[in-house]
Amino acid sequence: MHKVVDGLSLDIPSDVYDPAEDSFLLAENVHDLTNEKVLEVGSGSGYVSLYLAKKFPRADFFCVEINHIAANATKKNAKQNSINLEVICSDLFNSFLAKENNMQFFDIVLFNSPYLPVKDFGLLEQAWAGGIDGLDVVIPFLKALPFFLKNNGCCYLVVSSKTNLALLESMIEYQGFNCLIKDKVVEGKESILLYYLKKNNTE
Repeated sequence: MHKVVDGLSLDIPSDVYDPAEDSFLLAENVHDLTNEKVLEVGSGSGYVSLYLAKKFPRADFFCVEINHIAANATKKNAKQNSINLEVICSDLFNSFLAKENNMQFFDIVLFNSPYLPVKDFGLLEQAWAGGIDGLDVVIPFLKALPFFLKNNGCCYLVVSSKTNLALLESMIEYQGFNCLIKDKVVEGKESILLYYLKKNNTE
């Protein structure tokens, strides 16, 4: 499927997540980028990183995506919009772990996570299926995040009101972050929540 979203020409295969309200919530809440190094985890079609890279051309964007079809879609969409970013097919941060002496440290990490408390299987379904608590992917992400985020860096994390938020916030605190809900979108009985995380450097 081909579509134009916010001036971006996007080809979105059937096995790739189509930009939706959660994507727009994330993209529209990142401001004032200059020369930051930004990592998007789970780039899907590439919409969020492409939107931000077009708006803030001095920042460096990296994308990781477990779905190889989505990773290729991000690359293709970047090329056809004449936007430079690095795309890696990887499960969360695993591709960086393989580079033992070349660890990447990011100023900003973006993650529109698979947050729904359901167990669905398939390339497309892994974009939203987060297991019983909606945290099957978020918890390993949070465990690894401190090792890849600069001390003064921040993370934008999209979840749902249907996610186990008590467990989520407990895990965020345990991993050494402060957090707040920066914005949200109400979709019927569900709210899509954007969490903003900063390292707790008060110790």
